[in-house]
Amino acid sequence: MKSIPISELRQRVAAVIDEVQASEEPTVVLQRSRRAAYIVNPERYERDQAELSALRRALFLGEVREAEAEYRAGDAQRFDDVEQLLDELRR
Repeated sequence: MKSIPISELRQRVAAVIDEVQASEEPTVVLQRSRRAAYIVNPERYERDQAELSALRRALFLGEVREAEAEYRAGDAQRFDDVEQLLDELRR
């Protein structure tokens, strides 16, 4: 991954943006030698966000299916009230 100090970015912002747009590789902006930001090609960003959304949805649906199977098998926990459920989730 490319990196660029923020001071250099200030001087070359247009060129850096052009480089990022032409590449699939993100550029990390360094401020005081620490990561401060990432600059990414917009198509890659949108593709990564769509992939992340699909993965989260798949995980959620898998968890729902697992809970439904537990419920059908009679293995689901029962709670008297919402507070009891919340206490269990906090553990």
